[in-house]
Amino acid sequence: MSYDLIFVPRSDDQSWDDALEAAEEADSDERPSGEAWARLVAAARRMLGEVSVFEGVHNYELTHEPTGIQVSYYAEEAGITVPYWYRGGDARAVVTAMYQLGEAVQAVTGLPGYDPQLELPLSDALAQPELAVSVFDEVAASFAERGISSPSPG
Repeated sequence: MSYDLIFVPRSDDQSWDDALEAAEEADSDERPSGEAWARLVAAARRMLGEVSVFEGVHNYELTHEPTGIQVSYYAEEAGITVPYWYRGGDARAVVTAMYQLGEAVQAVTGLPGYDPQLELPLSDALAQPELAVSVFDEVAASFAERGISSPSPG
């Protein structure tokens, strides 16, 4: 289970539901921009430190092992995932990093971001990080109630 941010093409007159549906139906064999990917990797390293990089035929991915943050980049879509390992102050720190990385994805790719957990555009979610932190806390409480412990992030 992870907290996700999604980045897809979206026109001003298009709802997020319609944009996400269109992205799901799109099937691109194009390779994403290598220049944009290099800029994303550089931004991630500035924000997070060292990251491991995977370059596939149709996508790129990076992982920051200490936090579990992953970024995936396709020709017409990008995503950020963060495992639900965090709560409280640790959740606040990882949400801050995730949203800062999300801003970089938007700036580099031109793809607007969406936070499906909050059902908010990234621009609105950025102004209310405590909402995402509360989602992490709720999931941690749910895990604890079921006797499930998350692996340590570091």
